[in-house]
Amino acid sequence: MTTKVTSKIRILSDTVSNQIAAGEVVERPSSIVKELVENAIDAGARKITVEVVGGGTRLIEVTDDGEGMSRADAELCFQRHATSKLSASDELFAVRTLGFRGEALASIASVARVRMETQTAEDDVGTTVEVAGGDPVFVRDGAFPAGTRVRVEDVFYNVPARRKFLKSESYELSQITNRCTHYALAFPAIHFVLKSGKFEVLSAPPAADRSERILKLFGRDLRDELVEYEREFPAARMKVHVFTSRPQVQKYNRNSMYFFVNGRAIRDRIILHAYSDAYRSILPSKSFPVTMLFVELPHRDVDVNVHPAKTEVRFRKGSTVHDAVRDVITEALRSDKTIIPMLSDESKSSPYRAPEFQGRMPDSWAGGPIAREPVSDSPAPLDLSEATTFDLNYEEARGVVGAGPGPTDLPDFDLMRSELRPLGQVQDSFIVAVDGNGLVLIDQHVAHERVLFEQYVRERDSGTIEVQRLLTPIILELSPEQEVRFEEIAPELAASGLEAEPFGPRTVAVKTAPGILKAAAIEKLVLELIDGVDRERQGLNLETFRKKTAATVACHAAIKINNALDSVKMRWLVTELMKTDCPTVCPHGRPIIVRYDLKEIKKAFKRA
Repeated sequence: MTTKVTSKIRILSDTVSNQIAAGEVVERPSSIVKELVENAIDAGARKITVEVVGGGTRLIEVTDDGEGMSRADAELCFQRHATSKLSASDELFAVRTLGFRGEALASIASVARVRMETQTAEDDVGTTVEVAGGDPVFVRDGAFPAGTRVRVEDVFYNVPARRKFLKSESYELSQITNRCTHYALAFPAIHFVLKSGKFEVLSAPPAADRSERILKLFGRDLRDELVEYEREFPAARMKVHVFTSRPQVQKYNRNSMYFFVNGRAIRDRIILHAYSDAYRSILPSKSFPVTMLFVELPHRDVDVNVHPAKTEVRFRKGSTVHDAVRDVITEALRSDKTIIPMLSDESKSSPYRAPEFQGRMPDSWAGGPIAREPVSDSPAPLDLSEATTFDLNYEEARGVVGAGPGPTDLPDFDLMRSELRPLGQVQDSFIVAVDGNGLVLIDQHVAHERVLFEQYVRERDSGTIEVQRLLTPIILELSPEQEVRFEEIAPELAASGLEAEPFGPRTVAVKTAPGILKAAAIEKLVLELIDGVDRERQGLNLETFRKKTAATVACHAAIKINNALDSVKMRWLVTELMKTDCPTVCPHGRPIIVRYDLKEIKKAFKRA
């Protein structure tokens, strides 16, 4: 008797195979824009226009004036592994084009409705191809300008499980804007346009060089803060060209770092480490520069076929690339004559010289002198002096202080019962205090930050934030990506006391600010909040953003280190700190207090 054996292994259909490939290539609408723009660049386009609706979820249309396709090529291009850019396997190790895998159009067409119109300059008739969900709809003749237009509608319409992972339309648009900005930087001779509905997000006419393109994309203020440097490495046949920011420009994430290898936008740990080495003694920890890095090297020395989306590469000589990038950045910073004096000035201590003090906190601890006028129907600008309670006994504050211990709980230290007595400062930065149980060191900046943070949160929740209206609005010039992010967070900024509105192409005018801020801090604060909207966030979490805004405002308003404080100011700060819900940790998670218990002190002196 013969037993029939049923095979468990099946050959997947082309539709399923393409959808699996789409999962690797088409992560979101910006992935589609990336693939189509790369095809346009490879086709020799001199102008590329990207139009989107609904953040690209409803419509993406990419039009170029490149070489176009014949009817035969137009019919083949939607088949998987169909490519004009490779003919032999060894060419995979010396890829000279942005696209080469032959999966993009097939993957896109498997999860959307796609219509392509294309014509070469030599042909009298062009071709229209329409595909939906991977299935051909029709192929027919048509007359078009030389080049290609690809229209993609209803992304993931047939894969609802994938569609639900898309984020807000504004977030998806910001991703597309970021992609287009990368290509505009990498190819300054190409005219790039990005439109969202009737709104022109990005317009980058052909530029003479990279410097001019950076100026047009990011504005003169930022361009003037960048140091340009270029160096060739003959032994490695490599050239490194960098625009990198002076130390006074500090970002709190990597969103303003753009890396290109042979024109390809990439993410790479080797290059990131090289930057870390170059800026190690220049930028504070967890701060990042603004930078545009362009590396050119032999195509055989870089493998671009290590990631389906082609955003990661592998260098044949990684250490050589690392050292070259590090050295160029270091030489760029050393070559700039404005950096060394600035660094030496910053390294000098600048003691705080307090004005006469008569039982009130000085204005410099609040908003400070600033040209402003009262906002109608709102209280006067915030003055921390009103909260001064120098004679408050800590036993009286017991009911005010919350029980919110932070991640740096202090052993055997009951903050509610401890009456600290400030003695002085260490390097005008750390308050030295004692109580009956030992010695305490307090970081004055983060202590004041905690006090202001909790006050600001209470006022934000109750809608009573003290606001200063600026007599002269502060005008900020934004990059295309920053402009998109600003549109998303503008309502929350206004609710937090930062009223700003568009003021012409890629500029906004800040009209109001929290009263505790000095004028000099407002511009940096707003830009920091815009840049802090992470590219990879899961949508805009309002509660998280509100707390981040409060923490950022408090940080900019708090007194700094290297400020001399007299005994009255120290006691005021310690008193207010003890009244907060979490006196041990600042809003950013840094410790505020370090305690040396009396037992430890006696033990150190061998008296235990």
